[in-house]
Amino acid sequence: MTAARPPRRFYLVAACAGFAFANMAISVPLHVVATGARAAAAGDVLAAGTVAIALGALVAGMVGPRLGRGSHTLRLALAVTGLGALVLAAAAGLGLLAVGTVVVGAGIGIFWVASQQILGRRSGEADSAHGFLAHYAAYTFGGVAGSSATGALASGVHALGAAPVTGIRAGSALAFTLLLVALSIWRGPAAAAAGAPVVRQPAAPPSRQFAVQVPDLLLVAALALLLPLAPLVLARDFGLAPFATGLVTAGVAASKIAGTFAARVIARGSGPRRTILLLLAGGTSFCLLLCAALTLSLFVTALFATALAATGAWPLVVDQAQARVHPGARGELTVRWNAREYALIAAMTLTSGWLLTTLGSAVPLFALAAFLFACSAVSAAVLLRRPVWRAETA
Repeated sequence: MTAARPPRRFYLVAACAGFAFANMAISVPLHVVATGARAAAAGDVLAAGTVAIALGALVAGMVGPRLGRGSHTLRLALAVTGLGALVLAAAAGLGLLAVGTVVVGAGIGIFWVASQQILGRRSGEADSAHGFLAHYAAYTFGGVAGSSATGALASGVHALGAAPVTGIRAGSALAFTLLLVALSIWRGPAAAAAGAPVVRQPAAPPSRQFAVQVPDLLLVAALALLLPLAPLVLARDFGLAPFATGLVTAGVAASKIAGTFAARVIARGSGPRRTILLLLAGGTSFCLLLCAALTLSLFVTALFATALAATGAWPLVVDQAQARVHPGARGELTVRWNAREYALIAAMTLTSGWLLTTLGSAVPLFALAAFLFACSAVSAAVLLRRPVWRAETA
C-alpha cells in the first residue's frame, strides 16, 4: 500500500516558511553593512542561526512522537518561526538580531524534520522525487519573495529618509504576517492525513545512517561556503546597493527553483542517478568559474548557474538516500539527518566568514566549494548503487 500524497496546502505553507527564512538570511548581512559592523559578525550571527536549526531538528525528534503526527509538528514549526520573525521585526541592534535569527533557525529546523517525515513516507515509489522537488521549489519561491521584498523595503524606506534598518525590520514584520496565514491554512483533515504516523522500525546503526548521508553533507557544505555570505560579497566587493543585492539574492533563489524543474525534466529521461551526477559535475564547473569572475556580470551568472545545478541535485540526493533506508526507520533518520546537516552548515558558514575576513578574498572559498561538489559526486555514485526500499515491500 502506497502512502498518500501531501495536500496542496503543504506546498503553500512551505512557501511561507521560505519567505521567513530568506528574510532572516538577507537581513543579517544587510544589517551588518548598514551599521558598519565587521564582516565576521554576519558569519557569527548566521552560524548561530544555523546551529539553532540543528537544535530545532533535535527538538522535533523529541517533541514529534508526543504530538503524534507530522502535521502537528509542522504547525509547531510555523509558530516558532513566527515568534522569531516578530523578534527580528523589533531588532534595532545586533543583540536582538541574533536572538531573532536563532529563534527563526529553531523553527526552520523543526519545519524541515516535519516536512521530510511527511515526504519521506513515499521515498522509493516511482514519483517520490517529484514531491521533494515540488516542496523545495515552493520553499525557494518563498525565498525569492522574501529576499526581494526585504531588499526593496530596505531601499524604499531609506529613500523616504529613514534608516535602512527600518526597512529591514518591516520585511520581518511581513514575514510574521505570512506565517500567521500559514498557521491558519495548515489545519483540517487533509493536513492530518499528510502527517499520518507510520509503523516504526528499529533504527539502522549510526554508521550506516551516516554513510547514506555523506553525499548530502558534502553538497550542503559546499553551498554553505558559497551562499550565506554572497550578499556581503556583492555589497562589499562589487558595491551593490541593498535593493540590487536583494534582487541578486532573489535571482539565486529563482535559480534554485529552475534547478528543481531542470532536475525533474532530466530525471524523467535519464533517471535520478545520472541526473544527480550530471548536476553535481555542473556545480563543480560553475563554482570553478566563480574563481575567475572579475566582473559583476560574470560573477552573478556563475553564481546563478552554481545555485541551479547544486540545489537541483539536493532534493534528489535526499530522496534517493531516504529510499535506501527501511521506511519505518526514516522518521528517526530524518531527525539525525537534519541535525548533522545544519551543524555542518553552521561550521562552514562560520569558516567562510572567518576566511573572508582573514584572507580578504572569496576566491579560496569558491575553490574549496568546487572540491566539495566533486567529492559529493563521487560519493553519490557509490551510494546510488545500493538497493532501494519501498513501502509496499518493506
